[in-house]
Amino acid sequence: MDQNTTNLTVAVRRQLVLSGHSTIAAISEATRLSFPTVKKQLEQLIAAGEVFEHGFEDSRGGRPAKRYVYNERFTHGLTLYVEKSVVRYRRIDCMGVSLDDGTQAIRDGDHLGALRAVLDRQLDQTPDVSAISIGVAAAVADGTVIFAPDYPTFAHLDLKRWVESRTARPAVIENDMNAAVYGYGHTHELAGDQSIVYVYLGKNGPGAGILINGQLIRGKTGFSGEISFLPLYDDATFHDRMASERSTPAPLSDAALDALGRLVATFTATLNPHAIIFSDVDLVDPELERIRRACQRHIPAAHTPNLLIGMWEEDYFAGLARRCVGLMLESI
Repeated sequence: MDQNTTNLTVAVRRQLVLSGHSTIAAISEATRLSFPTVKKQLEQLIAAGEVFEHGFEDSRGGRPAKRYVYNERFTHGLTLYVEKSVVRYRRIDCMGVSLDDGTQAIRDGDHLGALRAVLDRQLDQTPDVSAISIGVAAAVADGTVIFAPDYPTFAHLDLKRWVESRTARPAVIENDMNAAVYGYGHTHELAGDQSIVYVYLGKNGPGAGILINGQLIRGKTGFSGEISFLPLYDDATFHDRMASERSTPAPLSDAALDALGRLVATFTATLNPHAIIFSDVDLVDPELERIRRACQRHIPAAHTPNLLIGMWEEDYFAGLARRCVGLMLESI
């Protein structure tokens, strides 16, 4: 199959997955492909078992149009993320729906060994996995881990190449916060002109993911969102002020509230986002108002973004699933 034909197939496939079900006319309009081109692509996908006919659209007079639906079980994807002491994974279908999940403990700081064990076991059990997405709490540039102080076995590793070489499947490697903010934006169907920041205080230190006008911001070297380094004080970084927090389930200290208020003020003055999302692992709703008041010591109230609580693990996996589905649709 030549590249042009492959691109046509991916366009039709992607539109069917995005819409749930569709007609030739609707796919043609959405993809700007001709009616005969879409019809031919659908016939090929039906012959391959990727697409099913699924009844007819409601008639508005005249002959009703056939409806087509993508076979969500045609292939599978594997999404997983690596934390300080555990690898969590989910196997998904072509729509990004989770089919099963599990965990793998990390021993002796061997994150790469734990990842290897999960990949080998899952691909042995489900050989029809066609794409893999992996999240890591580290700075990532083009699949290479460029900053990972808590993951020595990942340091400066081209993890994308390592995974693809081991599994013979295409893979995408994503920073945890980029995946979370991407997943949150997709799940909440944000308008294209909205900007949000997702903050996680985390087991490996604070980080942030940033969407500006719907676009994920990675920065020049993939270092965007490494908020631990923000020099918010003459004698301390943001990480320094937050390091002692959440060791016990006590309320946020005044020092932490001040640091979070300064963080929100910094994002407000530089990006002016619509909302800043905090993890449900880190904060509870009543603490948001205290952070808002701390921010307003520095920023007029009219400019303060909405402060919200996200569902950390679900947002994280939603982002990984979205990346994995995109890769599946391109690689079948």
